[in-house]
Amino acid sequence: MRFLVGICLLALSAGVVLEAAEQQGSRLQGTLAYVRLTQGTWQVWQKDLATGVQKQITAISADKRVPTWTQDGQITYCTTNQSCFQIRPGEQGSEPLLSDLWPVRDVAWSPDGATLAFSRFRTDIVDSANIWVADASGENRRMLTQDSGIQQQPAWSPSGAQIAFSAGQGYGTYEIYVINADGSNRRRLTNNTTHDFLPAWSPDGTQIAWSSDATGDYEIWVMNADGGNARQLTNARGLDTRPCWSPDGRFIAFGTNRSGTLEIWVMNADGTNPQLLEKSAGGASDPAWR
Repeated sequence: MRFLVGICLLALSAGVVLEAAEQQGSRLQGTLAYVRLTQGTWQVWQKDLATGVQKQITAISADKRVPTWTQDGQITYCTTNQSCFQIRPGEQGSEPLLSDLWPVRDVAWSPDGATLAFSRFRTDIVDSANIWVADASGENRRMLTQDSGIQQQPAWSPSGAQIAFSAGQGYGTYEIYVINADGSNRRRLTNNTTHDFLPAWSPDGTQIAWSSDATGDYEIWVMNADGGNARQLTNARGLDTRPCWSPDGRFIAFGTNRSGTLEIWVMNADGTNPQLLEKSAGGASDPAWR
């Protein structure tokens, strides 16, 4: 009898978990851009989260990473040799971005589509990069940060008034900072001896998610936009990184290797109910949600 009761409870529990997963999946809306290992190289894909329909966006050789959306639905990505491109899903060929400023990475578009921020690395100094901005045409370029070390991974606030980024000068020094879009009023949001990377603003501009190894391995954290009330959202072995918010602010997708292979998971914005969102045999990562 106890065995039968145990079986029934296990089945009921599994049913509840499955039902919760199906309910969350049915609530997800929008389009996810991400990279997926495809025939030996990382290529950009997109997935309609409401229907599950996927399609491959890029196919030419060379690894692509960190896709981002433009205001009008194009996708920007950078290659592992620090060159960046832009492509419209459904069209052939990619347009180079800022090729005369090479090496460049971490391209991010302002909410109004008028300005792009990016991290430009120096070839004359080891481990040196600064945050730059330019008009959508690539003109009117200007450097926002001028500190030594690496300033990287710019992320626009929803209002377009501020840019969050990660910066540091060696092991244990990388923190999350924010700066006004004109380069003024730089301020540090985190202050510790661990590594803090990859800030991502919530759609309402009140919170910033990021990846930190404060607990010994990388987890997803979130804090208020002023740096207060920092709290850990994930707690799993392995790497949890590259958080991105759903357009309605209810969910956070992120890359993780908790299963042994890079996958994209999604959780409620408070960290509850983490679930697998996208996987492939070779790996999937770098989600961008539109």
